[in-house]
Amino acid sequence: MILEPESTPPPLGFRTIPCTGIDLSQTLMLNIGLIINARLDPKRMKLYEFQVPEKFDSENPPFIFTVEEHPEIYHRDGRPQIPNVLTGSKPCVIPDPGLESFLQSDACPRTLDQFVKSNNPFLHVHVNVFDDLTFLGFIAPHRAMDLVGAATLLGGWTRLLSGEDIDSIPGMAWDAEPFAPFSSGPVESEVPRGWSKPHDAQAQVQPADPDPKNVPRFVRVPKAFLAEAKRNIMKELKAQGSTEYVGTGDVLMAWWLKTLYSHRSLTDQTPMHLHILRNLRGLPIYANDSPMKDPYIHNAILAIPVPPTPVSAFQTESLGALALCLRRSIMAYNTDFSGLLADLRWRCAESNRQAIVRPCPSDAECLFQTNWGAAKLEDLDFTGAMADNETRTAARVVFVYPLLCSHPTRSRRGITRTLMEDADAVWMCETRGEKDWEKIRQASGVTFIDSPSA
Repeated sequence: MILEPESTPPPLGFRTIPCTGIDLSQTLMLNIGLIINARLDPKRMKLYEFQVPEKFDSENPPFIFTVEEHPEIYHRDGRPQIPNVLTGSKPCVIPDPGLESFLQSDACPRTLDQFVKSNNPFLHVHVNVFDDLTFLGFIAPHRAMDLVGAATLLGGWTRLLSGEDIDSIPGMAWDAEPFAPFSSGPVESEVPRGWSKPHDAQAQVQPADPDPKNVPRFVRVPKAFLAEAKRNIMKELKAQGSTEYVGTGDVLMAWWLKTLYSHRSLTDQTPMHLHILRNLRGLPIYANDSPMKDPYIHNAILAIPVPPTPVSAFQTESLGALALCLRRSIMAYNTDFSGLLADLRWRCAESNRQAIVRPCPSDAECLFQTNWGAAKLEDLDFTGAMADNETRTAARVVFVYPLLCSHPTRSRRGITRTLMEDADAVWMCETRGEKDWEKIRQASGVTFIDSPSA
C-alpha cells in the first residue's frame, strides 16, 4: 500500500488497485481479534493466495504472518478471562479483559502512516497458539478494506485450509471498480446527508477533554431479554393498529442509547446525531441497477443518518418509540436511491477526496453504530488448521475482540460496536470516559461487574 501512487509506480509484477473516495474517508485501523477454541497449526495456516502481487515470494509476501507458540493451556491463573464464560438473564457491563498482547506482535504497525509505505504489506496476521485456544489478530488500515471485506478474505482462507481448490473459491476481480461510475456526474450537495462542514475555528481547535481517560467495556445482552422487549413493542404497535415493525437490532440499539444517556438532564436539548453504518453491497445501485454480484474486499460502507434527537429524549421516549425511529430511518435510507447516489457522487468526486466533513455541528454530539455481526466472523471454520483433530471437533470462533489500542485516542469514543452473537447473547463494545462510565453505572440500573468470571 502506498501513499503517492503517481510518484511511486508499482514494482514490476504488481498490479495497482486505486482507492475510492469511500476508502479515503476511513482513517482508522481495522483490527480484528478472533479467539478460536482449538490449537491450530501455524504451518498449516500459512496458506495464502490472495493479494495484489501477481507472484508471491520471500521478497514480496502477501502479508506479514507472525507466530507465538505455547505448549500449554491458556486458562491458568494470571491470564485474562475470555468473556464468553459469562451467563445470566440480564444485561451486564464488564471491563475490557485486555487481550491485545495475545493478538498482535510488537512489530505490527499501529498507525496508518506505518502501513503506507511502498512494498509494505497492508495486512498483518498474528497467531498466538495454546493447547486449548488460538488467538488470531487481523490488522490492516481501514482504507484497504471494510469488515465485510476482511471477512471475505478470512472466509477464503479457511476454505483453503479445509482443502478446497483456490479456483473454486469466488474472488474479487483485479479490475473491480464498482464505484467508478460515481466519480463522474454532477455533485448536487455540499456534504453527504447527516454531515456538516466545519467552521475554520472548529477545524483547528479542540477543547480540553474534561474526562480524558479512555475506558473500553464490553456489554453482554441476553437474547431472551431482547426477544421479550421486542415482543412487548410489537404488541404495542399492534394495539395501536400499526403495521410497522422493529427488528432485534433496533431494540438493542434503542436500549443501549437509553442506557448510555440515562444520566443526562431531562432538560438537556443537545442534539444527538446518530450514524448507523450500512454495507452497500446488497443494494441495487451498481451495473444494471443490480447489487454487487462478486466479492469486493475494499470499502463499501456509508452511514445512515438518523434525524438529530435531543439527548433528553433517550430518557423521555419509550423503548418502542426509539426503536421505531431507528427502523424508520433505516427503511427510508434503503429506499432513497437518489439520495444514496448523491452521497456516493460526493464521496467519489475527485474534488472531495481530501475534504473534511464532521458527523455533527460543533454544538451537537454524535455516535456511530456498527454491526460486526453482519460479517458473521463467529461462523468462520478453522478446522482445517487444527494441529491434532483425532476427535473430529470443529475449530470455531468463540469470541470476537476489537483491538482498540491502535486507534487515535479520541477516535476510540463515539462508536458502538455490536461484535457477535453466541448461543445465548449479543456482545457489544464501547469506549467512554472514566467519569462518564461511573455516571452510567449510577443512573442506568444495568449491572456492572468487575470481571468476566464474576
